[in-house]
Amino acid sequence: MKIKKLITTIAIGVGLVAPIFNGNRTQVVEAASINSIAKQNSYVGVTFLYKMLQTQNIKYNKFYANGNKIKYRKGKPEGIVIHETATPGASAYNEAIYFNREWQNMYSYVHAFVDSKQVIQMMTPNYGVWGAGAIANNRFIQIELCQETTRNKFAKSVNNDAIYAAKLLHRYGITPVHASNTGKGTIWSHHAVSRFLGGTNHTDPDGYFSKWGYSMNDFFDLLKYYYDLQAGETVTSNVPDDNTTTDDTSNDETTNTDPVSQAPTGKRTLMHDAYTYNAQGQRTAAALKTAGTVVTVAQEKVINGKKYLQIGENEYVVASNIVGSNRVLTHNAYIYNTTGIRVGTTKLLKGKTVRTYGGRINIGGKMYYPIDTNRFVKVANFN
Repeated sequence: MKIKKLITTIAIGVGLVAPIFNGNRTQVVEAASINSIAKQNSYVGVTFLYKMLQTQNIKYNKFYANGNKIKYRKGKPEGIVIHETATPGASAYNEAIYFNREWQNMYSYVHAFVDSKQVIQMMTPNYGVWGAGAIANNRFIQIELCQETTRNKFAKSVNNDAIYAAKLLHRYGITPVHASNTGKGTIWSHHAVSRFLGGTNHTDPDGYFSKWGYSMNDFFDLLKYYYDLQAGETVTSNVPDDNTTTDDTSNDETTNTDPVSQAPTGKRTLMHDAYTYNAQGQRTAAALKTAGTVVTVAQEKVINGKKYLQIGENEYVVASNIVGSNRVLTHNAYIYNTTGIRVGTTKLLKGKTVRTYGGRINIGGKMYYPIDTNRFVKVANFN
């Protein structure tokens, strides 16, 4: 999904013709091999985000609730856009959790994340998302492929992606037609949307695919292979909705309640390093609990005018280390990791509300607020 910088080298002269030909030939062999490896793998099926979050006691922040519905211009999707995350090492699970929490601040959302281990469907494909610019958003289903670190994992991931996409095509009665080279068809890369439709300038997944000697042409061949295999199947039941109603009024997922306004109970994740305190608000001798630690919250308790959450017998942590608080950005802000290195190119925009956790953290002499267990925004962007 993120912007890629493409560098094109133009070879001039007879002496360079043979090496270029051999390089292209090698890429074709590599791609064919990847598709062959892909077909040896079984499909992992679909995990629905709202169900996954229920098991972890995390609120599902439904994208299309409260009137935020992007209706397709022809009443149903016209095709599929293939993205890649440009986030090395981030799994489908990592991306799904992050987008569920931050999509309102990032103005970005997709229908599914796919990696070598799973397909996580974020929401029903019956509505559009914010994935590829205003022109494409009300036309296409949008799927993000996560970056893998080995060739075999890459092959497994594109296999899952191709099978999932093929099932969606059958579900909505869409015939696969490759659009990435012509701008006409049903299977698009994000790069093709940028080239032919506009409203975005991203070039994925071309750069990531080329790393593995792969291309959108090769992916289309794999998708078409599975689409043809599924032609005799009843596939509509294999990729169901997220089991939420369409009127946004009849179940818990449709409410607009801010989860931090209620005392969170059950298993929760510490978003900020936290000391523990007793019922009188005095710090205990227990070791510091690090961000990412899962605790079981029994109740909320106000001690000396400050909110705490009970996580054990006579054991409490400051509530803001789990529930956080909303802050409004006064500047556009980049996101940083635990060492102060900027993560990607995504900006959180000025004027948007961002949830931060606990107190300020000093990283390399600069002050940051945590927005996740390992993601931070500079304090100066809120001043």
